Amino acid sequence: MIQQRKDKKLVYVNYDLVEEVTKAARKRGETITKFIEEALTQAVKVSTAGYDIKQLGQFFEVMYAQRILGGAFVPLDVLNFLTTNACKNDKESVANVWFESGKWHGKYLKERFYDPIKALENFLEASRWDLNEVEVKRFGATTRIRCISTVLSDEATQLLAHFIEGILQGFGYKLQKCELLKGMIVQEFIDK
Repeated sequence: MIQQRKDKKLVYVNYDLVEEVTKAARKRGETITKFIEEALTQAVKVSTAGYDIKQLGQFFEVMYAQRILGGAFVPLDVLNFLTTNACKNDKESVANVWFESGKWHGKYLKERFYDPIKALENFLEASRWDLNEVEVKRFGATTRIRCISTVLSDEATQLLAHFIEGILQGFGYKLQKCELLKGMIVQEFIDK
């Protein structure tokens, strides 16, 4: 129910939420009104951009994890150049670095998030702008991951597959099936 008075409206909100907002506003040294108005302003910006608040929260969690894990944003053409040249010199070592980095990411995601598989999906969608599609599905003890990209090179596809395999191994999963084509990864893992 909303009541309108002059240039303001009264909105009824769950008491527990108001208590959490009060704590957060105090922590920032702001009034509750200023805190809520800023939150709603940002929510409108996110909505106008075509996203919802839940996606914003997921994006923030992923960016926070990237920061903790030492992630860096690199232009795609630079990343492709580096991976192509590195693979020419020692493809096996480069693949191992991606795999080991994935294991580290997997251990962190498993410890940080209640649902690490969902966190992985959010992580790939938010941090890998070169992926057109990311799909993560669970079937009992099996998890299937599908990534599609129109811009990944053969080398980048293979390295990303090693990275994802490392992440899932960090979760305690074992690779059961892997199909790779330039720009397409389909992997199935089973919980050990």
